[in-house]
Amino acid sequence: MRIPLSAGIAVLLLSTSALAQQPLAFPMRSQSPAQTSIDTAMCYSYANQHTGVVMARVSQAPEKPKTVKPGAVHPVAVAAPLPSAIAPGSAPVAASATEASATPTPGVAADARAAAHASSTSADAPMPALPPPEPPMVQYWRSYGECMTDRGYMVR
Repeated sequence: MRIPLSAGIAVLLLSTSALAQQPLAFPMRSQSPAQTSIDTAMCYSYANQHTGVVMARVSQAPEKPKTVKPGAVHPVAVAAPLPSAIAPGSAPVAASATEASATPTPGVAADARAAAHASSTSADAPMPALPPPEPPMVQYWRSYGECMTDRGYMVR
């Protein structure tokens, strides 16, 4: 069985693009190829120093997302609501100021008391789980891209 040349090229391009996470850098100030290679080496060094990632030791393959076992409770699914923007000490002041206003409105005082109660009960609720940290290679390539941008390259 013979594989067509176009199918082989397509497979080769797709497999290399899946593993290629390095951003592309295009010279914007007419840098020579020699200057581009020097800048690239300097930015690799800069990214190593600022992220602590040694490319020879870190896997280049993207990390697999962690799956939740069936029946297990996912921490994001049961996250508590975020606390309101009203500070706990300022809500009763707002409620008393509303009650003491010159033109009393029947529902305003009750709404202010409900907001004060909601802010005091939500302060005790646990905060939702933080997102997972960025993979080390994402930080590395961001640092590399910032360095190349500072040296006059367009980074994609």
